[in-house]
Amino acid sequence: MQVVVPLTSSPHHAELNVNLEANAKYALMGLVKKISSEFEVIPEVSNVNFKAKYKVIVFYEVDKATENIQHLIKWIMDCYGDACKLILCCEDNAEILESVKDHCKIIKVDAPVTHEIMKVLIQIARKEDFDLPMSFAAKIATKSKQNLRKAIMALEACKAHNYPFVDDQPVLLGWEEVLVELAAEILADLSPSRLYFVRGKLQKLLLDFLHPKLILEKLVEQFLKRVEASSKREIYYWLAYYNKRLPTGTSALLKLEEFVAKFVSIYRKCSSNRHYV
Repeated sequence: MQVVVPLTSSPHHAELNVNLEANAKYALMGLVKKISSEFEVIPEVSNVNFKAKYKVIVFYEVDKATENIQHLIKWIMDCYGDACKLILCCEDNAEILESVKDHCKIIKVDAPVTHEIMKVLIQIARKEDFDLPMSFAAKIATKSKQNLRKAIMALEACKAHNYPFVDDQPVLLGWEEVLVELAAEILADLSPSRLYFVRGKLQKLLLDFLHPKLILEKLVEQFLKRVEASSKREIYYWLAYYNKRLPTGTSALLKLEEFVAKFVSIYRKCSSNRHYV
């Protein structure tokens, strides 16, 4: 059985969320094995200008990962330090094993303050050529509680829901995380009972004034990471199909459910010979 884990990568680095990825253990083992074979070079003693080649691996949410994953990260540090350099990202280093922290240099990065977040939101509005009142930018920045990504995603949701903005317009935060989690749950359980569970989460997002097209696009973004290339064209087709037919508000629930059911059918078909997680 082959397990495929999507990674964000370049010739010089790779990124992995060791908390959200269900197969993080296998991803770590495969990634390090590949990197060690490609980048580890034994320097010649006579070559004084030698600089070892290595790849940088960025791990996210290490503080939320299991102890087994953290022990595996320590093993990578001990055995493959010449082939790869690790950057561990976390919100609370108290949750990271001392044996792992002993191998690290801890760098604390302060969260952006409200006026810094406002500045970014206003820059985005200018580049996207829409009007963002200072008062509404301040409202989003305050509600985001110093989380810049949440503020940016909230701005996108607010614009999709109602534009021009009004002062009493609701600000929806955290919707991206909910949909990423929901997509992972759909992929992990393809049973009909899961569709009933999905309905409840989709309904709540719609009741919170999240635009149906944002829900559809975010789910597709996550689904495309987990299917083989031959199925992507079909998923794009159904994205375009439902994108044109989505009503606004809670009435979009039925169409979103139809799309999820359609994707499950496609995913089962492409998994008949190979198993993708």
